[in-house]
Amino acid sequence: MRDAIETRIQEFLTDNDPRFDWVRPAVRKHGFLPLYLGWVAALGLRPNGSFVRWDHEDDREVVKPLSDPYWERMALCQGAKKYPELGSLIPQRPLQARDCESCRGTGQIEGALQIICACGGLGWMLPGEQRGPAPG
Repeated sequence: MRDAIETRIQEFLTDNDPRFDWVRPAVRKHGFLPLYLGWVAALGLRPNGSFVRWDHEDDREVVKPLSDPYWERMALCQGAKKYPELGSLIPQRPLQARDCESCRGTGQIEGALQIICACGGLGWMLPGEQRGPAPG
């Protein structure tokens, strides 16, 4: 998967889409593939498989390690929409997982496809799982 992530980072950096010009310097400097771009933070994946959080509103010079399983799953689920090969990294649904109440297990909010569901798009959630601060 390392090679695939490195390739996708290079593609991101050479893409001419001006909507992402603001994030390219951080991707170049810190070497991560953006999977989720929020209002105040971005979540990404490095070629070594580690997840990072870039708080572009607070500290544009620093990328922090992300070690929150909930946000990692959400980032992978969102990233796999653009980079299908990342789908193999999404964990299988554990036995204790429950269907998401917000989307009734579909992974999408009915009538609002642009909104990311509380389950991150997986259709399931782990009971009692604590989440770190939202990435915006």
